[in-house]
Amino acid sequence: MNTPKRAVVVGATNGIGKAISCRLAADGFSVVAVGRNKEGRGEEIQKYLNECSSSAAAKSGEGTKTQHEFRPCDAFSLVQVKECAEGIVRDYGSSGVDALVMTQGMATVQGFTPTSEGNDEKITLHFWSRAAFAALLLPALRASSMPGGAVVMTVLSGGVHSPYTKYNEDPELRKNYSIKNAADGAGYYTDLFFDKLAKQPPNQGVNFIHSAPGFVASQWGTEMPAYLRAPIRFMQKIGGKSPSKCASFMVQPILQCASGKIGLERPSSDCQGLFIMNEDASSGKFTKLHNDEAMDSVWATTDTVLKKAGIALDTCNS
Repeated sequence: MNTPKRAVVVGATNGIGKAISCRLAADGFSVVAVGRNKEGRGEEIQKYLNECSSSAAAKSGEGTKTQHEFRPCDAFSLVQVKECAEGIVRDYGSSGVDALVMTQGMATVQGFTPTSEGNDEKITLHFWSRAAFAALLLPALRASSMPGGAVVMTVLSGGVHSPYTKYNEDPELRKNYSIKNAADGAGYYTDLFFDKLAKQPPNQGVNFIHSAPGFVASQWGTEMPAYLRAPIRFMQKIGGKSPSKCASFMVQPILQCASGKIGLERPSSDCQGLFIMNEDASSGKFTKLHNDEAMDSVWATTDTVLKKAGIALDTCNS
């Protein structure tokens, strides 16, 4: 009997994350679905993923048994992220995690809105929590036996966002917060942080990817006021692709690594570092302000924020 590969999908209860979970389950992965909890959600998600994976078992004819699970985590809380990630490492650190996909997010017009830990809600979902999950799951990701190496994918705005230029003066956007700055900040910080993480020697067997999903007809914008939500839904109906079609592109590099070698090319000439992936799974580019000084500054800011939740980045290089 084959041992199924294992994927952790954060934001797996809705939209793109749910579609990616289903696609990976259908391709024979055992999925650890992470998301906000509510009554009956664990059973609901497990049943859904079992239905997704039934086709893979029938196709293989080898008796492959995939077991899926749901782990509750409110990603607004970095403390909860730490507890969840550490639990996954305890259970799968020796056998390995083959893919980490992070899709948690929100779309609002609100200003800086602090979580219970004092960080902005939107930036926490789009960046701080994702940096935390990746850093904490590194021991399990390094233990992967996938032929092309484990994959860490953060689905956000790869190749789409602009740089946030005030990363030194206002690194947490407490003074210069706007919808655009929050979006650019999360995307720019993702490029810089994950590029540095990918270049550290112990992590060079792991493929780090920042992808852009494109315009998807999901529940994106649920938190928006009604006067904005209605036109968003109309535009999604006309021009948005389905979550399942988006997922078919997003999982391509994971499936490539499961059978051989990743098909993406890095945006720099380096043989190390982050991959940028466009919505059609083609290779993308960094912003023009992607440089070592910005990388070091964003790493230091991330280290400061995560340390408040007891998460140490100095373990990422060991």
